[in-house]
Amino acid sequence: MVAVLIWWLVLQLIGVLALPVALKLLRFLPDRGFGFARPVGLLLTGYLFWLLATFGILQNTTPSIVLVLLLVGGLSAYLWKREGREMLAFLRGETRMIIATELVFLVALAGFSFFRAYNPEIAWTEKPMEFGFINAILRSRTFPPSDQWLSGYAISYYYFGYVIAAMLTRLSGLPSDITFNLTLVTLFALTASGAFSLIYNLVRAYLQRPGQSAEQGSWLGRWAAPWAGLVGAVLVALMGNLEGVFELMRARGLGSEALFRWLDVKNLQPLQTDALSATWYPTDTWWWWRASRVIHDRDVLGNSMEVIDEFPFFSFLLGDVHPHVLALPFVLLAVALALNVALSWRQRPPVQAAEDKDAGETPAKGGLWGAWQRFAGDLWAGGTFDLVLWGLLLGSLGFLNTWDYPIYLAIFVAAYAFRRQADYRQLGWAWLGDVVLVGVLLLALGVAFYFPFYLGFRSQAGGIGFVGDIKTRWHQYLLMFGAFVFCMAGLLTALWLRYGRGVDGRRLSPASQVAALLTVAVMGLAVAQGWWTTALIALLAGGAGVLLLSAARFTGEGAEAQPIMSTSSLFALLLMVAGLLLTGSVEFIFLRDTFNTRMNTVFKFYYQGWVLMGLASAYGLFYVIHRLRSVKGVGRVGLAAWSVAAVLLVGGGLSYTAAATVSKANGFQGEPTLDGTRHVAQSRQADYEAIQWLRENAGPGAVLLEAPGGSYTEYNWVSAHTGIPTVLGWGGHELQWRGNYDEPGKREPDIAAIYQGTDPASVRELLEKYDIDYVYVGQLERNKYHLSQPMIDKFDRVMRRVFENGSVVIFRAF
Repeated sequence: MVAVLIWWLVLQLIGVLALPVALKLLRFLPDRGFGFARPVGLLLTGYLFWLLATFGILQNTTPSIVLVLLLVGGLSAYLWKREGREMLAFLRGETRMIIATELVFLVALAGFSFFRAYNPEIAWTEKPMEFGFINAILRSRTFPPSDQWLSGYAISYYYFGYVIAAMLTRLSGLPSDITFNLTLVTLFALTASGAFSLIYNLVRAYLQRPGQSAEQGSWLGRWAAPWAGLVGAVLVALMGNLEGVFELMRARGLGSEALFRWLDVKNLQPLQTDALSATWYPTDTWWWWRASRVIHDRDVLGNSMEVIDEFPFFSFLLGDVHPHVLALPFVLLAVALALNVALSWRQRPPVQAAEDKDAGETPAKGGLWGAWQRFAGDLWAGGTFDLVLWGLLLGSLGFLNTWDYPIYLAIFVAAYAFRRQADYRQLGWAWLGDVVLVGVLLLALGVAFYFPFYLGFRSQAGGIGFVGDIKTRWHQYLLMFGAFVFCMAGLLTALWLRYGRGVDGRRLSPASQVAALLTVAVMGLAVAQGWWTTALIALLAGGAGVLLLSAARFTGEGAEAQPIMSTSSLFALLLMVAGLLLTGSVEFIFLRDTFNTRMNTVFKFYYQGWVLMGLASAYGLFYVIHRLRSVKGVGRVGLAAWSVAAVLLVGGGLSYTAAATVSKANGFQGEPTLDGTRHVAQSRQADYEAIQWLRENAGPGAVLLEAPGGSYTEYNWVSAHTGIPTVLGWGGHELQWRGNYDEPGKREPDIAAIYQGTDPASVRELLEKYDIDYVYVGQLERNKYHLSQPMIDKFDRVMRRVFENGSVVIFRAF
């Protein structure tokens, strides 16, 4: 499709313009950040565009975006001028890596475009809301953009991802009806390529560890990293959970009623013989939705409670361009930043403190200034450049999907702490102060860079709540994460067998001993209470944590210092611990919101848990299979059996992917298109034509009145499709975004009075109160307010009739 080609060219342009920045920033990765050039470019361009439009320096126009691109290109040109020869030499020697990375991105982009072309509708769930955000941003001259569902107010939501989507829409010149789907396609491709690049770098770093020169030159050294990277892309972006296996069984009449009752997945029940699927995949309506509801809480009376457990492929399948999906590529960029820091010890000279000592000079002193001297002077050339971009890129997660920011800031700081331990003997305990300083600085920078957003942001968050007696059943947890649990358990076992006894007779470090005692205590409590999911998580997270704290130490002095365990394995353990702790925390606490249950906390934490454990599992598969080469006898048979079992579990997860893809695309029948509004033209032609008229004729700053409706309904599609703010849209969502219903509650009776009133003076007064330029009278308005002809005709006395087509009439203020 031409639209896909145009979109790909725009993304390539952004990636090329930001490539030198990525190569400089992520220079300690084996691929030097090549795989993350596009996310870096999107964030830098999007940030500058948003910031300059927020302060009114630039307008929200295509020339403004081009100017911002030139600014990013200017930074890259400066870096290329200084280090271009070295960068070019690196790129020339990495042809295989470049081709593999670009192929993964291109195949993912093209493949998912094909899928979306058979399932393009911007309808149902929250797609109208997200479409409205993009259109409202496109109509806003400056930022913050107008809220399409509460006129006179700015969007009170983490909307940075929608700014980036609108920016790409302007650059491509394509209509938002198409770019909505292309945005989703891009997110899938960036997530797949980001996971590929992360695992590629982890494996290459492992194979490049000291003493492995022969292995690097072998077939394994050349191809292990790309193949492992593909596994990473599959586990993170493509695989579903294991609920799909039972869906396929159910579709063919397999499985007893007792089995499905024990599973207790919401709405998953055996089919009657006459309702069995006629195809190899299930055909009942929205069957694929159940995979996002495998965690099924029940209260003390046995009543069902809503819990969301989405995973990335479900989100891509569903088609919602929601903040947790918009943030996925940049979450992986944050992990790459952490890995880059963790690997930096391998390519730097001894710390300046040691050099000063050898030269007879006074080393950098303690305190804030001393820590800054060590950071900017010791920690590679360009320390300030790194710090600023770390703060900017990590801080973007707060604006993209606020839940993610503290998670990945903590992972980054943990990686930095490992890196700083290399200087332990030279700096003493000052390294710990440096870690705290960098963490505080990054938090401060992350808030400062995006302060205009936080200044106007309102949230439904209301503190920490305690879960109480509700606990996740172990078999439902394994339905969700079973493939990952198995892979991570294999990795953990292999690492314990190799490193569990320490090096040179070392005993567990004090921190490891504390972690071990805490693990035993939590497991004992969990087993006593029958909290089997908690016990499982504690066993894995505790075992990984103890090993991580014990092995994340360096032996040797100065430039000869080496970590006990490979940095790649340590980093995989860190991701494993983080993912397990996130999924385990919701057994006890949740973030209070308007629902006052753990529903959203499970949703957000499980989602990031999937990403982190998916990455750790991909590395685990590589590591265990790699160990097969050096193990003999019974051990080799055991590892081979484990590998087969892991492949079967991954295949079980991919069964959901295959079946749900075909089902959601309706067997790839019909005419393909990426136009997400084609169904509106076919099913609501009068509304479609009215929407097109408003798009062409409504000027900047216009306000629309249409009937407000409940969330997830067909109400307020006009404002969503045009981006023109309406007086009130989905009220339930406004409550969630703003934490109260004060303003929406005031508007509801006024809107009813405007539609149902017959006194022109009173109606005119209310129209002026909300600065309404257009009143929309369609079938939904007629039905909701039971409009009589006199109620409609009264608008002719206070406004001008400017559009009429069948059941739709649009009135415009004089």
